[in-house]
Amino acid sequence: MKYKKRMLLFFSAAVMAGGLAAIAPSVSLANQKKTEARQVKDPVCSMMVDPKTAEKAVYKGKSYYFCSREEKEQFEKSPEKYAGQVEKK
Repeated sequence: MKYKKRMLLFFSAAVMAGGLAAIAPSVSLANQKKTEARQVKDPVCSMMVDPKTAEKAVYKGKSYYFCSREEKEQFEKSPEKYAGQVEKK
């Protein structure tokens, strides 16, 4: 009888652990999708960036975000070129 109880407890624990492992990836995927939803495209290199931490420039009243200071400087040299590409897509 003790053997059956131990096996039942072991099996229950294994099922619970497997169940939790199955839930964890979906939680990470949900968080990843939220993060991706908050990202915007760098108009110079097309890299996705977080507007909260990215370099920023404003052109004709619209904000543009960049992965680096160099990308921002390149945009500022000829904003029409890059702003037009973003608006077309």
